Amino acid sequence: MRAGKALPFEPGEGCALDIQGESWPANSKSAGTAMWAQAADKALRSNATVMVTGATDTGKSTFATYLANLAVARGLTASVIDGDIGQGDLAPPAALGACTAKKQATDLRDFRADLFEFVGTMTPAGAEGLVAEKLGSLVRRMPSGLKIVNTDGYDDLQYRRMLARAVRPDVLVCMGTGDFSALAGPWELVKVPSSGQAAKTRAERVGRRLEQYMAHVGTGLVQKPMEKIRIMHQGRPVGWDRLLALSPAGMFVALGSKGAVSGFGVIESISGSAIEIRTDVHDFGTVHASDILLVDSREERITLQMQDL
Repeated sequence: MRAGKALPFEPGEGCALDIQGESWPANSKSAGTAMWAQAADKALRSNATVMVTGATDTGKSTFATYLANLAVARGLTASVIDGDIGQGDLAPPAALGACTAKKQATDLRDFRADLFEFVGTMTPAGAEGLVAEKLGSLVRRMPSGLKIVNTDGYDDLQYRRMLARAVRPDVLVCMGTGDFSALAGPWELVKVPSSGQAAKTRAERVGRRLEQYMAHVGTGLVQKPMEKIRIMHQGRPVGWDRLLALSPAGMFVALGSKGAVSGFGVIESISGSAIEIRTDVHDFGTVHASDILLVDSREERITLQMQDL
């Protein structure tokens, strides 16, 4: 576990937690999961949709994992939908992921995504409507039961309301300090304290993103002829000539089949007749472009304007 990481569980009766290194007593009103128990009781209802919002590093992912753990323990059918396109746990950057929680976990990354949606950028800025649309789509596509929706830390009130309207939660959990009254709506508004975990450094964030890319890209090489591939960017078709003009070798992409995202890859080479992608996915007919380049184990951003694509 990384230093300062809040854990979504506590030792119960008959259990011991072995911590190697420094440890200290904690107040259950300001640390641990006990401070969330009352909010969890309000949220854990069969067939309820619970959306978790708040600033960066307030413990949204930990709280979502905690809810999933409680749901599994109580025998509830629970789905987890991860809407953090910049620092997600169920999907690589620029994508959203969803899964069914079948066992308890210490981290959202312990779950394996069943469904994906792709946005193509690591930040909601400029793509707020698309992120909301994709998040709402994932919520509707998951089976009935308890749905736990984690969101990103993009601090924009209008954006958060947009997400809530797309998700249509029964309970909106607001984490951290601040006035959340402007988020009031037809849902129940529940305010919970932050986990107080240490903020992640920029290097930690980049490292975690690179881990997610590598976990989803694979190592195979797949070549497809141009006439059998459609190029898309943020839901719009793109001409091959425009993509070629960007010199997209190293571009991180999503791969689509039958209207759904079937996996991810990195463009190795592209010409007027064929495209070669590093991926373990073979069955795809659509390549979704992004503004992310992965070159020599580094993450770079390219500015994609609609006139470019």
